[in-house]
Amino acid sequence: MRCIGRLVLPLALIHLVACSDSSDGPLDPVTPSANVVLGQLAFAQTCAGCHASNDGFDLKTFGFADSTIIRRAVHHVDSTDARNIATYIRTLNAPRNDAKARLFQPQGATLAGDLEFAHALFGRDAWPADMTTARLVAIDPRSVRIALALPVWSDEKTNLDWMPDFVLPPAVLDHSGGMARAAIAGYNGAPTADNLVRAVNALRNADRATANTGAPCLLDDPLRVKYRECFEVRRCTSSLVAMHLLRNGMNTQLAGRVHDVWWDVGNVARKSRADQSMPIANPVENWATWMFLGWSFDPSRHTSTYTGGAFRQLGLSRHATFIALRSQVARPRNSLSVYEDLVNAVRFAPPGWTLSVASFGLIHIDTRIRDGERPTSIAQVASAIASIYTALTESYRKVPVADRPAIDALAQRVLGMLAQ
Repeated sequence: MRCIGRLVLPLALIHLVACSDSSDGPLDPVTPSANVVLGQLAFAQTCAGCHASNDGFDLKTFGFADSTIIRRAVHHVDSTDARNIATYIRTLNAPRNDAKARLFQPQGATLAGDLEFAHALFGRDAWPADMTTARLVAIDPRSVRIALALPVWSDEKTNLDWMPDFVLPPAVLDHSGGMARAAIAGYNGAPTADNLVRAVNALRNADRATANTGAPCLLDDPLRVKYRECFEVRRCTSSLVAMHLLRNGMNTQLAGRVHDVWWDVGNVARKSRADQSMPIANPVENWATWMFLGWSFDPSRHTSTYTGGAFRQLGLSRHATFIALRSQVARPRNSLSVYEDLVNAVRFAPPGWTLSVASFGLIHIDTRIRDGERPTSIAQVASAIASIYTALTESYRKVPVADRPAIDALAQRVLGMLAQ
């Protein structure tokens, strides 16, 4: 994969020999004497350790021009080998994707804004008063167009892409006896879903293990966290997952923890805003896009506070409300998150949506309790009750006085059941 260099470059050189590549420009004719076999050998020896595809699949599928491949390769090999590599890449069999394709972008296109999102999803600027749990569950987040552009595969001008700018550090690869390095080699040798899970788990464990003195992703330890390095490590892991899906079908369902690595990229971008010394560029955009990528494959995981909060930061409150309520209906039985989702939905909702949003969230909780779900300890009951009162308070701030009794009646019914 692109991120696993055979050499660890000094920081000053990393920017010159960055992982991000460009696929701009037409395909150029390669010198006839270029040798495919020698190109494959040169790629395997020098480049394979630095690409998520391992064999150059990404260069072919995204149509990287020969001139771009050669331009990047000459930082590692001589010009003859660079031309041979470009020739080898041309021989690969890979489905063609647009160079600027945004992987997993719902319906392949973005909307103009938050209001357009509401009209595209519901036909008007309102949360449907007749929305049911079954109808909301049936809405696949990966099919709902959003007003946010997801990352392209490679963009040399920004960090809003899949390709990281730094190689994976030895501290991650070699932790715990080289577990991550071995797992990646195992996946490259046999690229199965099980081996992918092993590789991702090994990388995720190594990047945040407290016992790993070089772990960059100790996000709760301000003295040890390295936000920029963590961001690159997690993008590197994410690109490995994306390449697997490109090879095997974009809608392939993998273990939830595999898609979590995308959410992890967004989380380090979110947390990095506290670091003024080495800031991550475009922190809110990266926070929103990467968390959405992870969330959209499994809305039952993670708090809607963060995923929806990122969209709210970008002025996309209707998107954020959908995220909170779509998360709520996806939660497993006895999950306390359904109460947190209610609070978030009411907080995120535009004033005109609040009555219907609060009513939907409370009715959904009411149904869960009637079906036998309820908090299992006194502390959990107290937490659930506190969330209901918080949702009421937030609702009262945004709805007309005449609408408050309807929300209050639903809330009192739920509170009564929780108190039993």
